Amino acid sequence: MALSRPAEPHADHGPLLYVTAAVLTLSTVTPAMKAVLRQSDIAPIELVCLRVLIAFACLVLLTLTGPWQELRQMTGSDVIRLTLLGILGVGIAYGFAGWALAYTSVSHYSLIYSLHPTFTALISLSLRKDRASVVKITGIALSLCGCLYAIPEGLHDQAVGFGDLLVLLFTLSAASCVVLSTGMVQRYGAAAATTVMFGTSLFFLLLAAMFWSIPSRLHVTLSSGLLIIYIGIATAAVFFLRNLSLQFLTPATVGAFHNLVPVFGIFMASLFLDEAITANMIIGGAVTLAGVELVRRG
Repeated sequence: MALSRPAEPHADHGPLLYVTAAVLTLSTVTPAMKAVLRQSDIAPIELVCLRVLIAFACLVLLTLTGPWQELRQMTGSDVIRLTLLGILGVGIAYGFAGWALAYTSVSHYSLIYSLHPTFTALISLSLRKDRASVVKITGIALSLCGCLYAIPEGLHDQAVGFGDLLVLLFTLSAASCVVLSTGMVQRYGAAAATTVMFGTSLFFLLLAAMFWSIPSRLHVTLSSGLLIIYIGIATAAVFFLRNLSLQFLTPATVGAFHNLVPVFGIFMASLFLDEAITANMIIGGAVTLAGVELVRRG
């Protein structure tokens, strides 16, 4: 079922508002996850499972109250494709993300994740969904150099470096999912596609968590429990809003808006988690964002 209806004149800015809201919401999730890991003895895989479970429940409710008919129209091959996309963009990606926060800081996480549009552009170019240009290639190189300059301690601190590597893998997985899921989202809509992706990835995560022996009873404080609920709801909102914007915007445009994530993420990490903002972060972050902007304009 095609959902490409002509946009009304007064709703031209709707897709931009969707992706902006997704990015701003995403900026709050990482500091909240880091706070939960600090406040309780919950393992990263447990936190990721709870995050996806709550998000999936929210998406099911959203789909059942709206475009649930689109689920019935999915073919078996499309369900398999969405399952694989869910494992890539939710299961594997969020697994890397939760594991990474046990080792690295929110600031490093945010800076590396700012490469999301760079990797989105690279993947789009490799799949011939976008055209290469001198400006775009220059922006890709500049953003990579800026990110390396912003996190020098991650290059010689073994624990932090391992966490940074996991964030890099998370960013690659998430960018790949954005590019590869565009057609499916346009065909079935944001709610239905996202619900299937989260449901199948939840099953994958629960199977993976069996190797870490999740305890029968989680010991978390009230504040941590509330944060976990918020993380799950915000995760669902981010995926839904981002996929909704993909119905009208290209993957490169959606990825470009992620340059707001490090700005707000680092600010909140400094404000609520007492993480220091260094000169390297400011300079390297500015260079990275300049490169991201060149990628967008290229």
